[in-house]
Amino acid sequence: MTKLLTSGIICFFCLISQSALQAQEKYRILYDYNTEAATYLALDNTNAVIDTLTKPRLKRNSLVEIKLVNVNPFAVDVIADIKEEDIVPSGSGFNFTSLLGGISGMGGDNLGLNVSQSSLNNSNFFDSASRGTSLSNAFTELSDKMTAVRALENTLKANLLNPNLDKEAILQNVKALARQQADARLSDPDANFYLYLSNLDKIINADKQQLAGDLETMATQVEAATESSANISRGELVERNRTISNLEALKATLSNTAELAHLSIDEIRSLYTQLEAASFERTYDYQMDGDEVNINLKFVQSSFSESQDTDAEVTTIKTRSLKLFATGGFKINSSVALTLNNFGDKSKDFFISEEGVIGATANDYFIPNLSTMINFYPVIGDNFNVGGSFGLSIPLADDITGVNFLLGPSIFLGSKSRLSLSGGVAYGPVDRLTDGLEAGQTTSLSSLDNFTKKVYDFGYFFGISFSLFDIN
Repeated sequence: MTKLLTSGIICFFCLISQSALQAQEKYRILYDYNTEAATYLALDNTNAVIDTLTKPRLKRNSLVEIKLVNVNPFAVDVIADIKEEDIVPSGSGFNFTSLLGGISGMGGDNLGLNVSQSSLNNSNFFDSASRGTSLSNAFTELSDKMTAVRALENTLKANLLNPNLDKEAILQNVKALARQQADARLSDPDANFYLYLSNLDKIINADKQQLAGDLETMATQVEAATESSANISRGELVERNRTISNLEALKATLSNTAELAHLSIDEIRSLYTQLEAASFERTYDYQMDGDEVNINLKFVQSSFSESQDTDAEVTTIKTRSLKLFATGGFKINSSVALTLNNFGDKSKDFFISEEGVIGATANDYFIPNLSTMINFYPVIGDNFNVGGSFGLSIPLADDITGVNFLLGPSIFLGSKSRLSLSGGVAYGPVDRLTDGLEAGQTTSLSSLDNFTKKVYDFGYFFGISFSLFDIN
């Protein structure tokens, strides 16, 4: 029986060694912020996807890539808290404070185009009434362009602050609004958005210069008309002064209007550049060491978004939790066990009969022992695992002494593998006759106390143990 046990133990530990030497596995957890769907993927050594997992059970000691997609970094920062026993790594979000910088609004009086234009059509001062109408239309067109620039900037900022929009959606929304401009001088924003912005800036500057020239011409005509009129009524004088005042107001605000448009276009260009370069993905690398892992994802308001708020609090947008379970790998723990050791007919009690014959009685019964065990096993399940145990035991009997060595397979039960059932080979002390004495011989000795010795031999054991703490 001992030979069978020894052969089985050797085969068993060969299997354990093979499982422990397996190559490290790789996995990817793909979480989509918009759809809130989590996909578990198995990877090869080149990080190519080889399988989609239906259950999040990952090999122990495997490498895990946690990848978050469609996370708008302008609107959302991510705080990743990975809890596994005492391991708590965390990721930090991106900081887009550099994107901010003096975004000036262009509304109301800043446009400078709400000057009265009623006197621009006065034929008393201009050589053609159409000049005033043309100038009024030019100012209206410039005002429309400024409104479009302001709308483009506000749309881009609003889209950047929307956590539910992905990168492609924001780009398309901005280009769609830009396409609504009907000016034939503008290029296609879909072909090259930067060229579109450059042309828009160039057109506004050209319109400004044209208007400035027209205003200068009209001012000259007003002065010339006044000087050539010998008789001018009081009403005409009031009208002349109002016209000059309007022209001066328009000239004073025209340059500032164009500068505001230039700054706004520069801001749009800067934000668009940052958007194109920004990554809407977050990646965290982790090694699966524990039995269970909780990945807590906290999505909070980004620094860019916070800078647009009036309050000082960082808003939590949402929180999500992903739970992983480990399988495989190798565990080692220690335990206290109660074992029953048996050495069969290898352990004997020797005596001398009344006839002077040496007798021997086999101790083929189980001796209770208090043992301490080192348990080791590959993890194959949550509540049931098979491995091995090695330990030392001391007999719980006054007339039996010595330390036994134990080695054999074990079955581990429970979610924490705290209870185990073991059995295997015991190697412990047994009595042997010395000085050539053998059982069945006739002797004149009255006692065998000085003619026996302790030698180590093989037996077997069964036991139950309770795990104290994990070593690995």
